[in-house]
Amino acid sequence: MRVDPVEALPYKKAFKFERTNDVNILEAVFSQKDKECISLPNFEKVLLVLSIDVNSIYSIQYANVTDVGDCELAKLNLKSPITISITDIYTFPNKNLIKDSVEINAVGIDLGTTRCCAAVNRKNGINTVALDNKGERLLPSYVAFDEKHEKCGQIVIDRLRNYAKSSIFDVKRIIGKRFNDVKIDNSWPFTVNELITLEPKTKYCVEDEREENLLIKFISSTGLTLKYPEEISAVLLKHIKEKVEEFQGKKLTEAVITVPAAFNENQNQATLEAAYIAGWKTIHLLPEPVAAAFAYFINRPIPNNSTLLLFDLGGGTLDVCIFKIQNNQLQIISKTGDSNTGGRDFDNLLIKYFEKKLNKYYKIELDQSKKYKLMIKCQNIKENLSILQEDLLDAEEIDSLCEENISITRNQFEAMSEEILCRIRFVTEVALEKIDYEPNQIDKILLVGGSCRMPMIPNLLKEIFPYSDHICEEHPDEVVAVGAAYYSYYLNQKDKNNCSIM
Repeated sequence: MRVDPVEALPYKKAFKFERTNDVNILEAVFSQKDKECISLPNFEKVLLVLSIDVNSIYSIQYANVTDVGDCELAKLNLKSPITISITDIYTFPNKNLIKDSVEINAVGIDLGTTRCCAAVNRKNGINTVALDNKGERLLPSYVAFDEKHEKCGQIVIDRLRNYAKSSIFDVKRIIGKRFNDVKIDNSWPFTVNELITLEPKTKYCVEDEREENLLIKFISSTGLTLKYPEEISAVLLKHIKEKVEEFQGKKLTEAVITVPAAFNENQNQATLEAAYIAGWKTIHLLPEPVAAAFAYFINRPIPNNSTLLLFDLGGGTLDVCIFKIQNNQLQIISKTGDSNTGGRDFDNLLIKYFEKKLNKYYKIELDQSKKYKLMIKCQNIKENLSILQEDLLDAEEIDSLCEENISITRNQFEAMSEEILCRIRFVTEVALEKIDYEPNQIDKILLVGGSCRMPMIPNLLKEIFPYSDHICEEHPDEVVAVGAAYYSYYLNQKDKNNCSIM
């Protein structure tokens, strides 16, 4: 299969072939000097799909034809690529000097479950931007509609105890999903509702087409309100846009926004729609693990001929990707994740622990105000236990009539987290099993996400990968945004120089 250099992008082509011998290597040739060998599974009949996006980034998907069939193949050419087995290849951008230029506007956004981060190019390189009104670089992903104009960030958390019914959070755990795939959290002050619309059947469809959407129901300043998850994410992205423009002193319309590698097409499309609603005109989606890998190697030599596992545990999602790096190219050879595992689950463990103690020993029943006071305190205690061996909950901060302290040790916290740690171990081992790898075949472990600050997480990974080199940045919750900004700079520079990534 050959792609002419003058082909219009985006480009997609699929074809089927039968293997005639035991060779299972696919050779991708980009130039006389630049080629990549990709291992294929032991399929007799192979369906191969080459996709090249508007940024000249290519991916190669393949599957067993007997598993896919003609019906799915027809859908493939019209809609999303198959995901039975997938190999994604990204070329590392050249490490050109990042400099302040009026012609290049690089914006990278990590739209997180619990916190958002944004980074831009400045004279001294890539800088993160203060997004919260108090000057913090991380913006809590909380949105409130208790007044005429919506608000987001730390101010929403500070007002939760009085305005919870007008507040929404964890939207990344909802956006783009089907109703049955949403894991309802008891701490949510809002409800998630299913909206089903039926398109009349046509001569091409035997049954009516069923479209499922989700709506979030809450109490706003005008009463009972329904909004799509995309509209909630748009509030965050609009705020980020305003703060980034204020920081750079100019209007900006283009950004690279990261998404979990485990996101499906619906979740990616919903994220794009949220960005458009927020006022971004040109949006590039980049997998969070790829962005993190770019950030890690901005100021480090690219470890060619090595195998890396990137572990990204954020506030609400877990991504595990295994990369092979050869000839300055990053090839995703395995990826898996859990969109219902993250730092919020550790918060909920602490909430249950202290709620039980407050009720059993002090007869304190939690109303709405006390419930959200406790939620915020438990987030702080979780962070403190990453540094301290023991921390205290001042019960008087929950109920003014109780002047007691309730203690919890790091060992207790880790013991009650065993079930979550087992889930994390399982997801990590699945990534290895998909490609029939052993832990000792992984050269480096890259840790990303604020939840990696909890000592139990790096300890678990060192237990699974005792012979690997473990790397964690000083600010693991900013790595993804930095990598996205670096990639955004590269895309802008590429356009200015009219060059190609391939």
